[in-house]
Amino acid sequence: MKKRIITHIYTVATLLTVVLFSSCNTTKNTGWTRFYQSMTTRYNVYFNAEQNYIEQLKLQQDQYEDNFTDLVYTAPAQAYSNPKDPQPQGSFDRTIEKCQSAIQKHSIKSKPKRKQGKRNDPKYKEYMQREEYNPFIHNAWMLMGKAQYNKGDFLGAAATFMYVAQHYTWLPKTLAEARLWQARSYIALDWIYEAEDVLYKANNDSLPPEMNGTFAAVNTDYLIKTKNYAKAIPYLEQAIKDEHNKSQKARLTFLLGQLYAIDKQPTQSYNAFKKVVNMNPSYRTQFNARIKMSEVYAGDEIEKEVKSLERLTQKSVNKDYHDQIYYAIGNLYMAHNDTTHAMNNYKKAIEKSTRNGIEKAVCQITLGELHFGRSEYVDAQPCYSEAIPLLKEDYPNYKLLTRRSEVLDKLVVYAQNVELQDSLQTLAGMSEADRNAVIQKIIDDLIEQEKKEAEEREREEYLAKNEGLGVNNMQGGANRPVSNTMAGDGSWYFYNQQLINAGKSDFQKKWGSRKLEDDWRRRNKSGFSTSDFGDTGTTDTGVDNDMAAADSTSNAPVDSVALANADDPHKIEYYLKQIPLTPEEMKLSDEIIIEGLYNMGIILKNDLEDYEAASATFDELEERFPDHQYRLETYYNRYLMHMRNNEPDKAEVYRKKILTLFKDSEYAIALSDPQYLEKRRTEGALQDSIYQKTYAAYLNNDNPTVHRYVAQVKNEHPLSDIMHKFMFLDAMAYVGDKNFDKFKEIVQTLVEKYPSTDVSEYAGNILKGIAQGRTVNSSGNARGMVWDTRLGDGEEAASDSVRTFTYEPQSEHYFLYAFNNREVSANLMLYEVARMNFSHFLVKDFDLEIVTFNDLSILIVKGFNTFEEVVHYRSVMTDESSLVLPEGVRPVMISTANYELLLQGHTLEEYFEFFNNFYTPYNNEATDDTMGG
Repeated sequence: MKKRIITHIYTVATLLTVVLFSSCNTTKNTGWTRFYQSMTTRYNVYFNAEQNYIEQLKLQQDQYEDNFTDLVYTAPAQAYSNPKDPQPQGSFDRTIEKCQSAIQKHSIKSKPKRKQGKRNDPKYKEYMQREEYNPFIHNAWMLMGKAQYNKGDFLGAAATFMYVAQHYTWLPKTLAEARLWQARSYIALDWIYEAEDVLYKANNDSLPPEMNGTFAAVNTDYLIKTKNYAKAIPYLEQAIKDEHNKSQKARLTFLLGQLYAIDKQPTQSYNAFKKVVNMNPSYRTQFNARIKMSEVYAGDEIEKEVKSLERLTQKSVNKDYHDQIYYAIGNLYMAHNDTTHAMNNYKKAIEKSTRNGIEKAVCQITLGELHFGRSEYVDAQPCYSEAIPLLKEDYPNYKLLTRRSEVLDKLVVYAQNVELQDSLQTLAGMSEADRNAVIQKIIDDLIEQEKKEAEEREREEYLAKNEGLGVNNMQGGANRPVSNTMAGDGSWYFYNQQLINAGKSDFQKKWGSRKLEDDWRRRNKSGFSTSDFGDTGTTDTGVDNDMAAADSTSNAPVDSVALANADDPHKIEYYLKQIPLTPEEMKLSDEIIIEGLYNMGIILKNDLEDYEAASATFDELEERFPDHQYRLETYYNRYLMHMRNNEPDKAEVYRKKILTLFKDSEYAIALSDPQYLEKRRTEGALQDSIYQKTYAAYLNNDNPTVHRYVAQVKNEHPLSDIMHKFMFLDAMAYVGDKNFDKFKEIVQTLVEKYPSTDVSEYAGNILKGIAQGRTVNSSGNARGMVWDTRLGDGEEAASDSVRTFTYEPQSEHYFLYAFNNREVSANLMLYEVARMNFSHFLVKDFDLEIVTFNDLSILIVKGFNTFEEVVHYRSVMTDESSLVLPEGVRPVMISTANYELLLQGHTLEEYFEFFNNFYTPYNNEATDDTMGG
């Protein structure tokens, strides 16, 4: 009996073992295998992945420090789309790895055995057409996509959710959720049209109630991204109702207050921020909500609110937030049209800022805008220049602010030159006693300032010793200069004011104030100088001559004390040497003033369109220097300004001056035509039409036609606003003609006559390359030139025999899509390649990256261990149904070593030649027009 029981147990155990092992086999599709794989996926791999995801998501939501100066994100992960924002915490790699493991090990792709008699059953047909039979595996796909999203891999997340939506159509809830998350990923990528399309499909499907929160959150993201703030409010309110995480709920409520404020609903905004305070979130969130309450305060009596904010500055916990407090006070005054008090508080906010972050930048922009509106350009300039680097590119009117800052930078250089030279000339006109008294006052102020700075330095050093040097323990430590003993007073050279001033005075005396940039000595900043071509027979009157002169008198006796005093800002001699006391020095000073006033007028007229300020500047120039060298240009610009202001009588005064005093000039010839202005109004379209024809001729290598059109424009439209573009095409056409002397002649004229244009900079760089011995491509015009683009900095000779391409088929490889970015959209390429990758390589995770070299862009696909793998990828890509490449895109297969070499100055054309020689066995796998692919 006992023997039979034991035998029975063994039999059952054997059967269970057979069933168990057969269930482990994913190549078989039976009820047992589906049950086993589903159970193992759920309770083994997926459970651990989900727990990690929940923990990391909570960490991310609770610990993220929002940027309250802008609209806060509905989810912290969205900050990954902008590196200038605080970046979230939380690592979702373990979740992604577990999900990938679940998919690799437990996915069932095999079809089950067909059942007779059900061939005509629609449900059975649909079941047999499925690509996945593990009933739980779709959860792993969804969790992996969510983890990718919260990790900031929005492209990978979008592809994952796209896969789910395409392959799990029999699961309506999963399909709906996947579409919502796919749309959310597209929004994070700023692919608005794609997101709109997916959301439209989701809106037309019946969503289960448990997805109301997700649906509302995604629609909020979409509407905010498209700036439909009012429409986003009801969706955001629904998302808040369905949110369970405390930190996230406070974040969304804060955003609601911001949207109400944008929608001009101050009362609702005030109440929303008050709710945030009552939620008892982190102190930082509470504080910013309290500040926002003041900003949207709708009452008339603001003094009580102002005093309430000022009391916040008395709390030590708010010592790093004084800038925000005073900024809020300024906003209160601005809301009640008290500009004076508002500006005073904005200035105080900037002075009190300790963090030098986005909060300070926003305050600087606000103050700068007020100064700019009052035509106080010199005061506005530092506000813009310091703030712009701290702003995100999606900040409101970012491009306008950046452009305005660049214009003010130019204007202030000339304004400071004029102010400095006027001050120096005033000193030159004083008696020696009065002049020395003024200088002594400057020296006394400098000594007092240095004393205060030394005391501050000692205080900071004391705090550093007692509190440690860590950034968290030392207020502003990241921005404080490091102590060094390279200079005599114990400070590092660039923080030693004495040494700075010693070099600055000589520089400004000779050159005036100059913006810190390359090639500061040239008005033309194109990167080209005629001196690049060696001795041209002219003499450089710059610093080199001064040094030579110094060398020639090196045998003369030197008064070491006098020299030392002349370089010491604590001595009168230091200041005296800057003052123009001789006729030659006064003439040089006048030239700096003339140049400054003229350029100020041009910038005010052309860039700022402040005709009143421009006229006042030109008046000053005319009154002070009646015979200055810019009279012709000044008269013409004043003529145009008066005509635009509908002041023909005043304009006629300057037209007559040009015709009388400069009768042989291009301006006189143009203005002698009574219909000049009428033609000027219409000639823009005509010139553009001629330019399009010229450019088309250039692309078709019809160089004679290019030269003919350019000659026509010079004859008929000598003052064309786009003359620099015609000249550039003319020069490049001479490259095709192999007439390099004519090319250099035109380009030199171009960079001298139009130094500030984009083509001048490009042309200057070409000339500089020629001067350094590089050859000019003459194999054809624009369409063919992109493959001859030298990648990287091009400083290393591409023909270096030591650094050549190598044939290593077993090494790591890249697959490149190379294209002209003027003809092919980089975003479109990225989207199409990502879609193809995730449609045909379910588990393999390729990295995508775009790099750009002028007109040439390259989309890099990374993740191939050998050349054979990249060949397989190429074969999949060339499948008719996989990816249709836009015309002009060139696939390239290349090892990582050869790619690195490519970046050191080689061209794709050179690599194509190497590929055809060494990869001959594989050329049959590629089409003839791809060479390297």
